[in-house]
Amino acid sequence: MRSYLSYSGRTPASFWWMWHSRVVDVLCNVFMGPLIDRTNTRWGKIKPWIVTSALVMTVTNALIWYVPDVGTGGKLAWYIILYIVMKLAWSGFVISYRTFVMFLSDDSSERDSAIQYRAIFTIGGTVVGMVMHGQILASFRRSEHDSCDNMTYSGNNSTNSSVDGVSLEMTRIGYMVSSAAVCGLLLLSLSAIVFGTTERKDISATSGGKRGQNMFKTAKSVLTFRPNVYFLLAYFFIQVPISIGHGAIALYAQYSLDLEDQIENILLAFMVASVLAMPVIGWVVSKLGRKTSYICFMLAAIPMYIGFQFVPKGSLAVFAVAIGIGITVLAQAFVPWLMITDITEDCCLQTGERLDTPFVAIFLSCNSLAITVGLIMATIVLEIGGYKLGSCVQPDTVGSALRILASTFTSVLTFIGVVFAWRYPITDARQKEIAKATNKRKSNSLQPDETQRNGSAPI
Repeated sequence: MRSYLSYSGRTPASFWWMWHSRVVDVLCNVFMGPLIDRTNTRWGKIKPWIVTSALVMTVTNALIWYVPDVGTGGKLAWYIILYIVMKLAWSGFVISYRTFVMFLSDDSSERDSAIQYRAIFTIGGTVVGMVMHGQILASFRRSEHDSCDNMTYSGNNSTNSSVDGVSLEMTRIGYMVSSAAVCGLLLLSLSAIVFGTTERKDISATSGGKRGQNMFKTAKSVLTFRPNVYFLLAYFFIQVPISIGHGAIALYAQYSLDLEDQIENILLAFMVASVLAMPVIGWVVSKLGRKTSYICFMLAAIPMYIGFQFVPKGSLAVFAVAIGIGITVLAQAFVPWLMITDITEDCCLQTGERLDTPFVAIFLSCNSLAITVGLIMATIVLEIGGYKLGSCVQPDTVGSALRILASTFTSVLTFIGVVFAWRYPITDARQKEIAKATNKRKSNSLQPDETQRNGSAPI
């Protein structure tokens, strides 16, 4: 019985659906960002959105596996509505959750520590989710009815094994059980945020654009801020190759290396390496600074990408490449969030506006756009390579095309991203200046309070 996830079942059609969903992500981020930015309640700016969005995600995640008996048109409307609600809730949660770090403390070192722990738990949670989901589905899967068993490929003809109703019902139950487990984890994580953290309302209350300024002017301010321009360009060109790897690594292992049975192990090695590398990445950032360490990690990724071209068929050397890429992925998931805090503080010093939420929302939109481009590229390469939909045995050209995609395209795009990162103007020296100016501003803001307290003291 195979317990790997359904990565090997990805096809050009599934890639098409995935990149369309990312386009929806971009639109939802654009819509939700200004709403969150203009929120100001007695419970704070961010926490109400985290709680509400997480609860909505929990409900929609459970309902999405319920199939109403309302006909084909009704089912289509049901799932479209659920999907839109889920995407809006996801955008509301991610934007508020990512911005929340800015409002936990006004000490940059404490925020950096929170970002580091967040990166560890994000990757660790992904590993737990992969293992949990894979094992639950494996326990409900009947190996004798595996969809790829007894399938042959010959020219344009393929013969598929049949899947009986019992197998489909078991698979459906498996997904429902997995969904229930995910809902439980969502509620557990939500309780940790609600009862374990405190939003600094004195910080969050000062965040937001000028009164009466519309969202387009705010977006223009964010998109034309010079450090952010180079940052977004660097992140975009580096994230596209990572998205290609996420989308195509399983197909690469299956059709380029003939290692179908190792797909789950390769992915697990990839994720575990990311978690274990966190102390090393944190130490490098503390020694070299953010910009320098980011450039070094991304340059180190280029030989790893090139390695995909030269891994022999059937060789387990792919694990070494996957581990190296996993370390790079964690650097990409950690260092940019440190840099975005510098950008928001620099913008506040130069313009007098705290635009934490708009910066985060546009950054997340850039991330979704990069993933979309990566999935589109993977879809095009599979089509050019002659991928045969519905067949588990593919022509050799598919494996060759995936090698080129995973090595040449990724290396070139990463190098372009490094060039933009090199042009990023917030150097380590400038980052120290920003931290010094921020601390001075904080000290100045505290002096009136101290004076008021001293003045009101009884003589």
